[in-house]
Amino acid sequence: MQRRVFIGSVLKPVGMLAAACVSPPATETSSPATPTAADTAVQFAKPDAAALRAAQLALNPLAVAQASFFRMFKDGSLTLEKFPEFVSSKCGLSRVQWSARLLAGLTLESAKTLRASCDGQGVRSLLLDPAIGIGLTSADASVSAAAVEKLKPWCAVATALSCTGLAIDLRGEGTYDEQLPRAVAGANVAAKVASDAGLQLVAQSLGGMTSNATFMAALMQQLKNSAIRLEPTFDSWQVDGKDSYNRTRGLAMLIPYAASILADYMAFLPSGESAAFKTDYLMRQIRESTFRGPVTILFKGPGDELDGVLKAKKVLIKYKCMT
Repeated sequence: MQRRVFIGSVLKPVGMLAAACVSPPATETSSPATPTAADTAVQFAKPDAAALRAAQLALNPLAVAQASFFRMFKDGSLTLEKFPEFVSSKCGLSRVQWSARLLAGLTLESAKTLRASCDGQGVRSLLLDPAIGIGLTSADASVSAAAVEKLKPWCAVATALSCTGLAIDLRGEGTYDEQLPRAVAGANVAAKVASDAGLQLVAQSLGGMTSNATFMAALMQQLKNSAIRLEPTFDSWQVDGKDSYNRTRGLAMLIPYAASILADYMAFLPSGESAAFKTDYLMRQIRESTFRGPVTILFKGPGDELDGVLKAKKVLIKYKCMT
């Protein structure tokens, strides 16, 4: 399978980073586009030897995204009341990431009931994705302000569920250089809302510049805020209809800023491996870092959703994740 490096409009070579980003590993091929200026230099700190040795002893815990079961929730075969027990007994997992798209009608009171059910099953809540869509990075102040207001009620729900953080969408319009300051501004405002609720803010990879590792790393360097983190991804590196970022390199670049990793799978080979990428390459990037936070399974393919989650779980456990 060809894996392409997206360079157009994103990469301004800086010292060693230039060589690292332009020269692909022998196992991958690249298809560069025409570069334009990106004003922010990106540099990455390596973990010290002692921290790395200590990290090698720990495994990354697995979680599951509620969105993996989108069809089951929509056809009624799975409900919120049954979900905590389903995660525990059917998935064999104890951590969950919530999606507002599947929490329709949830009130603060029912969120507390759902949390109690999770507690009874030993299930912990991680991120909540409020699914507010694009808006935080809009050049129109009224649009960005409206997006911030949409976050506020979901902060209350996330707190009631005892979530660790709130996910955000920083996609926008315009060039790299136009989008970067807007993403910084949008993230800072959203972080204040999340912080007031005691939540960490986590930016997701959802396409466009949010699937461009150079852009997202530059964003984090400008933010310099430990309350704002990222959720690097296995399979959401498509920047536009033509170009994608090199997933192995991109994941390695963003791990230093990660609150969690999204292990998103579409389909599997008969061997049990992903049909789109090699899990061992990606898990190697994680294991070579000091990141030992959660790896969240998102099955986004056709077919049986539980089967997809269990296949992802099996291959991830093979590469040093744990339930």
